[in-house]
Amino acid sequence: MKKLEWTEEQLEDLLGKMPKIKDDRDSREIYHHVAIKMQKRKQKMWIMPSIATAGAFLLFFILVPNLFNGQGSEEKSMESADKSSSGSEIMMEKKSLDDNQDQPAASKENKVSIEMAKQEEEKPMGITSIELDDETTAVYEDDMIDKEVLTYGVPNQDVSFIVPISLIVPKDDQKSKFDLYIENMPNLAEEKWGLSEYYPLQADLNFDEENKTLTLDVPADHSYGMSSNTEWLLNQVMNYIMASLDMTKVNLTTEGNPGIGFSHLGQIDEFVSKDQPSDDAYYFYFPSNVETKPFIVPYKFTEKQGTIQEAFSLMRNNQAGENLIASIPETIQFKTEENPKEGKLIIKFEKGSQLNNDQSTLHTIEAILLTAKEFNYEFVKLENANIDRIGIFDLNQEIKVPVAPNKLMISNQD
Repeated sequence: MKKLEWTEEQLEDLLGKMPKIKDDRDSREIYHHVAIKMQKRKQKMWIMPSIATAGAFLLFFILVPNLFNGQGSEEKSMESADKSSSGSEIMMEKKSLDDNQDQPAASKENKVSIEMAKQEEEKPMGITSIELDDETTAVYEDDMIDKEVLTYGVPNQDVSFIVPISLIVPKDDQKSKFDLYIENMPNLAEEKWGLSEYYPLQADLNFDEENKTLTLDVPADHSYGMSSNTEWLLNQVMNYIMASLDMTKVNLTTEGNPGIGFSHLGQIDEFVSKDQPSDDAYYFYFPSNVETKPFIVPYKFTEKQGTIQEAFSLMRNNQAGENLIASIPETIQFKTEENPKEGKLIIKFEKGSQLNNDQSTLHTIEAILLTAKEFNYEFVKLENANIDRIGIFDLNQEIKVPVAPNKLMISNQD
């Protein structure tokens, strides 16, 4: 192809048709300036390596203190990167570390919580020690600070025995214990606990505090006298009410008229506290047979005056059609020494008895304490044990018997 040759006039004519450039210099002046700049650039190329080296040292001394102050995690992460990683991959990793440092504290706490949860999941199942946990079932004096205990008798699933349930509620200077007792009846979640629903009572209750007498007034169509079982149940419930509120008698009325008619007992005008729970042996009750924390339930083993040795002996065997489970295992053997004048019972464990700081042994000790309370003992001393502590109990000290069995807490009051 023939090379096109342009004359100066043709070039000027062509350039004249293009948009004007605001530069009045002629071509020679422009060439002169470009030549000067090219010369300077060549000189700078010789100077740049030394300047870059000096700058690198300067950056090194500026950045090193920061790397030692709080940037250790970045160094470890950068060092753990594959040596074959490209420069862009390393920069992306550094950016990720920087973003992680800028995360809010709540996000970091969530990550810590997740890690702790994973650690908990990795722990072996089962209770081996309860030094840090309170797995007791009963109410003790320490539970009573600014609190009131209200004990209700609740029938089990087949209404064959009574399970005492003790609610712990905040004290209220504006309300009497009787007021709290009536007010908290609807808070009993019997079915949720695996028991029979019985509360609140279908009756009006009025308390004469001066005479310590309760009046129970039922409607004409009440169901408390339908059978011998319902009659017995009402009597047992009234016993727990009298014991919890320190009453001596319950007057019975029907729509304001004296007496309540029962199908088997006839008309009854009052319940007297002669049949209050006493001299009972305590057993374990697991409503659904899957719980590890039982209700500890009293069982009246004799109609006459029994002994505490008889009670402990019976507590090694199941009762009431296997529903009440033995609370003292054969692996724990002991003898008793009584000191009724001082209200003290001494339990001397025999050699070979297996006492462990675990949930099962703790509940056995509670059953023993509750039974001792039934026989009017205030303190129990455990001797010859192979350990110093079982749960909250210091076996080197006398243990005060519980206030009431089967505690449940209620924190909020309407």
